[in-house]
Amino acid sequence: MTRALAAVAVVAAAAPAVAGQPKGGARESAQAIVAAMIDRDPLGYGGAEAKVTMVLVDARGHRRERTLVMRSRTDGDTRYAFVRFVAPHDVAGTAFLGVDAGGERTQHLFLPALHRTRRISSSQRNASFVGTDYSYADMDLRDVEDAAARRRADERVGGRDCYVIEARPASSDSEYARIDLWIDKESLLPLRMQFFGDGGREIKRFAARKLDRVDGRWVILESKMVDLRRQHATVLRVDHIDLRDDIPLERFTVRALERE
Repeated sequence: MTRALAAVAVVAAAAPAVAGQPKGGARESAQAIVAAMIDRDPLGYGGAEAKVTMVLVDARGHRRERTLVMRSRTDGDTRYAFVRFVAPHDVAGTAFLGVDAGGERTQHLFLPALHRTRRISSSQRNASFVGTDYSYADMDLRDVEDAAARRRADERVGGRDCYVIEARPASSDSEYARIDLWIDKESLLPLRMQFFGDGGREIKRFAARKLDRVDGRWVILESKMVDLRRQHATVLRVDHIDLRDDIPLERFTVRALERE
């Protein structure tokens, strides 16, 4: 997920694990927990550059592998996420830029075959991001951030204590009626997410498959998003990550999409 591929949806603040903890009493509010998770970023990349392997798995088990580079930065209340595919040939050069300026979100996609950048409109929010199981809305977790949320009883996932949050997206344009999240109490990263459509049918499922510290920061190093409707999965595996907070802002522009 930068806030890219986080939901991959969703990526952003890879701050030290002590930072971003929800404030309040022993019983934190659902809104405070969600805000802290968003502040940390769904994958925990934060200010970082990463080389990532993406594996797409279809219903027959056929696998397609892609290589991409991702980077992210936070500047004040503005969060930036950049993704560029570098292999294979059919997607090489395709690039994505997401900017969230205090809730004002913009997304752009560069298509090298057309040498053209297009802005992602609100009507495209539920479309697949470059053939993956993430939608453009998943890329910045807007359906979680803008949702009405409530806490359920805490649970353990993989031996780790988790907050359990039920979120109901506010937008009538969302493809989800409900999103359930299991948020690790120590790292504030989502270990599991389940996405439900109308009628309570589960349509997507996210799982963090490898969580570890990198230079003292919690990062999801491998994750899997499954679209249950088409029995298709997207696996993200971090091959290398460089945590840094000084990536120049010029590398998060439409010009950078087209020229790098």
